[in-house]
Amino acid sequence: MSAERVYRLLLRAYPRTFRAKYGEEMMLLFRDEYRRRNARALAFWGSIVDDLARSAPSMWVEVFSSRIKDFTRVFEVVMKLAGILAVLLGIYGVVGALGDAVVGMRIGPSGAYVVAVSLGIIAALLLLTAGAAVLWSSASGRNTATIALAASVLMVLIARLLHPWMGTVALIVGIVSPIVLLAAVQWPHRRQSTA
Repeated sequence: MSAERVYRLLLRAYPRTFRAKYGEEMMLLFRDEYRRRNARALAFWGSIVDDLARSAPSMWVEVFSSRIKDFTRVFEVVMKLAGILAVLLGIYGVVGALGDAVVGMRIGPSGAYVVAVSLGIIAALLLLTAGAAVLWSSASGRNTATIALAASVLMVLIARLLHPWMGTVALIVGIVSPIVLLAAVQWPHRRQSTA
């Protein structure tokens, strides 16, 4: 096996992006050094391996830290969008439940209907609170959002059991969206605890 092939194999210790950017230059430098020095000497190959052992790990650390920063930026954007969505859905839920309350008052509501609509309003306010807590973006905000989202789902389920006044859209807003947001809020926390 030629010295260049051995060196190309050693270069595989570096990240692919680094090799793509600097691999050919490193090969040219290797050829020059190989010709200039007595390349068959053990000291030459020792210096090559020593350089590789010192520089390759730092290149990998750089690659991984860059990936973590990119993930963090993407995650922050997604969480901001989730918080905005929760606030908007909370507002939608409050307005919808208040509209149902007004309609129910004209018809002459039963006690179960009043309690169900009141729970729907509370659930929407909890969803609004969760969205604001996510936008606050702190550990306590994540905990507040988790509690508010779980309580919101519970309120909607109780309201639905008391009186079937909610339409399909209200159920999706009241049950599915808080569960999805709850998973989004808890997902990075679970990844950190398993790492």
